[in-house]
Amino acid sequence: KAKSIALNHAGVSESKAYDMDIELDDEDGKLVYEVEFKYGSMEYDYEIDAASGAVLKHEAELDD
Repeated sequence: KAKSIALNHAGVSESKAYDMDIELDDEDGKLVYEVEFKYGSMEYDYEIDAASGAVLKHEAELDD
């Protein structure tokens, strides 16, 4: 679910994303999914609340 939330937010289809990495992490007692993937020349970084599915943080930067 976290994967599709991040991909939808970025406007990237799952078939075009690559180097996908998803981790469940505990941040101050709150479970969050860290989702990272690449698309084209960009690298995307998301933090998604595991309970609500809300996007807590997102970044997109040029992939080196």
